[in-house]
This record gives sequence, C-alpha cells and structure tokens, in this order.
Amino acid sequence: MDDTACANSATNTIDNELDEVLIAVSDLENLAYFQQLVLSERMNQSSERDALFTLHYALRDRLEALRKTCGVLQRVVDPQPINTTLTLLE
Repeated sequence: MDDTACANSATNTIDNELDEVLIAVSDLENLAYFQQLVLSERMNQSSERDALFTLHYALRDRLEALRKTCGVLQRVVDPQPINTTLTLLE
C-alpha cells in the first residue's frame, strides 16, 4: 500500500470512529432528555430530585464537551481549504 492509500485509509478509519462517537453522543443526549422528563414528572422528594438533577446537569455538560471535541476532531480530519487569495489595500 502506498503512502496515499495509507493516508486515505487512516482518514476513513478516523471518520468512521468519529461517526460512531457522534452516534453515541446523540444516543446519550436522548437518554439524558428522557431522564429529565422522568425527573420532572415523577420525583416528589425534593432532596432526591435535587441530587438527581445535579447528576443530570453534570452528564449534560460532559456530553456538550464531548460534542465540541468531536467537532474539533472533525475539523482536523476534514480541514476546510484556506483562501490564499491576497487582497491588496490601496
């Protein structure tokens, strides 16, 4: 396998792994949403509810951080072309 084929294979592997992570994040976000619904509807004890909401918000924050990291990795894997046209000021 030549260098170009190896590079393409590595890029495809990273793309596939990122897709899997994004799917997992989406699934976890859906679970967090349903968790919030259950907490809102069914929890009567305020101390238990507060503790569970604290955990819920921590989970949601970590999911958001993971989604941002995936976005950064995606930009590294698939960089956008840089505009190399220079505009001269007169």
